Amino acid sequence: MMFPGFTNPMTFDNNAAPLQQLVDCSDAFISNEIFCSREALIEWARNVGKRNGFVIVIKRSDKGDSRKARVTLACERGGTYRHAKNKSNVEGLNRKGTGTKKCDCPFKIIGVKLTSNDDWSVKVVCGFHNHRAAKQLEGHSYAGRLSDGEKTILSDMMKNLVKPRNILLSIKNHDEYNVSTMKTIYNARHKHRLLNTAGRSQMQQLMKQLNECKYVEWHWKDESNDCVRDLFWAHPISVQLLNAFCNVLIMDCTYKTNRYRLPLLEIVGVTSTNLTFSMAFVYLEAERVDNYTWAMEKLQSLMFADRLPNVIVTDRELALMNAVRLVFTTDG
Repeated sequence: MMFPGFTNPMTFDNNAAPLQQLVDCSDAFISNEIFCSREALIEWARNVGKRNGFVIVIKRSDKGDSRKARVTLACERGGTYRHAKNKSNVEGLNRKGTGTKKCDCPFKIIGVKLTSNDDWSVKVVCGFHNHRAAKQLEGHSYAGRLSDGEKTILSDMMKNLVKPRNILLSIKNHDEYNVSTMKTIYNARHKHRLLNTAGRSQMQQLMKQLNECKYVEWHWKDESNDCVRDLFWAHPISVQLLNAFCNVLIMDCTYKTNRYRLPLLEIVGVTSTNLTFSMAFVYLEAERVDNYTWAMEKLQSLMFADRLPNVIVTDRELALMNAVRLVFTTDG
């Protein structure tokens, strides 16, 4: 028995089903639905394939220069493996223990663009698979890829500092047929960061972000080696709040809990309704008087001359207390 597009029905790999066990998926893909775009048709076909345990890929695409535009979709296991041309084995060594999932699967459907608008229809050329359906597609290299919409969701959630496991959960809630894994999310996050940084170092990326978001930023660098020693930044709205509520300031320094193992000084203000707000942050090279003094001088430069703090609360950090005394103590 021969099927359209199936030239050699007895050529199977070890995992292929016998001839009498061909899987017929024709009914699942026969549809009179009119799709609003090429992408909608492809997404529908891939979702139907996932529901039935098969991965559908684009085999051929025709833009329609001399005829109607069309796209040919096939099973990922269609065709046979072809060795790369002009590639000789390194030092005559052959790769052992390798195989291919290609088994000349005959499955094929064609999407054709209609004359009206960007509408598309689908036609089944051969609805048979010569291999068994996958029991589960979780972790599949192709089926687990993120769509453009899912990449947008990931990007937005990364900006909000959402954890990877919650990103994956949101994507799966958005698409019940999604089979991505945590590894997929980690890889997508890494690629997203590389695209955003465009080859810049972490310090260059930080400076770029501070400048784009119009933060108030100062840095103190070592002239001998041009390395940044301390970095001060504050949001413009925080500066406005500081000058409106400058009576009480709270200052505390974390003890090397960040990835750079550097002290991070956080300066917090208190409003008239006893609410707190983050005023500024300072990365310090060390918790010494000269580092704290530089940070306090930058803080003072943001304040009106007649609006200095009345109370500064610290955790009895002596170096910070000495710096505050040097900068904010007034004569008399």
